[in-house]
Amino acid sequence: MTLRDHALAAALAGLLAATTSAHAQGTTPATESDSLPGSKPPPLPSAAGIVSTPPDFPRGRVTGVAFADYFYNAQGDPRHAYNGAGADTVNPVYIDGSGKPIGRDLNGLQIRRLYFQVDNDLSYRFSTRFRVEADSKALSSDGKIGVFVKGAYLRWRNLVPRGDASMGMIAAPTFTNAEDFWQYRSVEKTITDFRGLASSADLGVSLIGFADEGHHAGYAVMIGDDSGQKPETNRQKRAYLALPLRWSDLRLEPYVDYEVVAGGKDRALYKVFAGYERYRWAVGAEAFTQVQHAPSGPFKEPRGASLFVRSTPFTSLAGFARVDYWAPDQRTAKRVDQVLWLAGLDYQPIREVHVMPNVEAMRYRARGGAAAPTSHDLQLRLTLSYTFARPQS
Repeated sequence: MTLRDHALAAALAGLLAATTSAHAQGTTPATESDSLPGSKPPPLPSAAGIVSTPPDFPRGRVTGVAFADYFYNAQGDPRHAYNGAGADTVNPVYIDGSGKPIGRDLNGLQIRRLYFQVDNDLSYRFSTRFRVEADSKALSSDGKIGVFVKGAYLRWRNLVPRGDASMGMIAAPTFTNAEDFWQYRSVEKTITDFRGLASSADLGVSLIGFADEGHHAGYAVMIGDDSGQKPETNRQKRAYLALPLRWSDLRLEPYVDYEVVAGGKDRALYKVFAGYERYRWAVGAEAFTQVQHAPSGPFKEPRGASLFVRSTPFTSLAGFARVDYWAPDQRTAKRVDQVLWLAGLDYQPIREVHVMPNVEAMRYRARGGAAAPTSHDLQLRLTLSYTFARPQS
């Protein structure tokens, strides 16, 4: 081999070595790269460009709701009497179902409810809620609007398949679903709540869930003190059972509770709620009877029924109407029955704000020679309702 051939072979060998080295640098195995300090590449982002991380716990959310009225009592008891502070002491300001007419010509602005609520997720399965309420009925010792605890409980999600358990001051299942379907608690309570047959919250334990994966058949079981937002003072308890059912646009909920009362005065409440919602309108109805035992003499049996409709013909404008019938004791002929009427419009400039002009009337019907109030009730109102929330942290 000549000198020229040796030189050419050396050049070719050098070129091949350089090419192999460059290719090897572009395809360095991860094990080699990871073994070099400071040479580990950053994690690759997901398709959305964000690295997935597990959720942070605990995390919380602050929410609230408020509603208030400007009211004018166009019809009611014309009598007025005032105490030293200038307050009218003869008749109530609002229609409350007590059988006592409101005071005619009374008017003003009232805060009827103010909620402040904190929800806290401790983990996937455990969460807590704390809620306080202020209204114009719960007053402090100096007559100012007071604040009280309305809810405080711990929830254990999926304690049983599709079932959540709660313990503390929790919402009673008596009218929860009916109130959600009615949607106008800011205007008036549902009939069972309005008549004071059960508290909206009670101290106790509950199990709420669904029997099927499609969430068509539900259940709510609860044992409570029947003390509402007050501490327990006796050994008697109240058992609640609701069975909410849903098929497409139709809802049905049979309900029963039994309250043990000292002295043989036990009470049993039987109620059914039905609702149908289709497109921009809905109709709902409730009917109930409560058997109030007595140690001697006849039992007492108040009954009631409610029918309501609501419609949303436009995105920002809706309407609603309702009529309630109430018999304080169906087992006696001498009584004063009551019929409640209400109707109104709902203007919603933004999702969180509702401006609702509405009218509410109470008519008293004497039966069996009973003496009815001399005046019926008619109240004109402009109701404002709004919600607020702080995003989950």
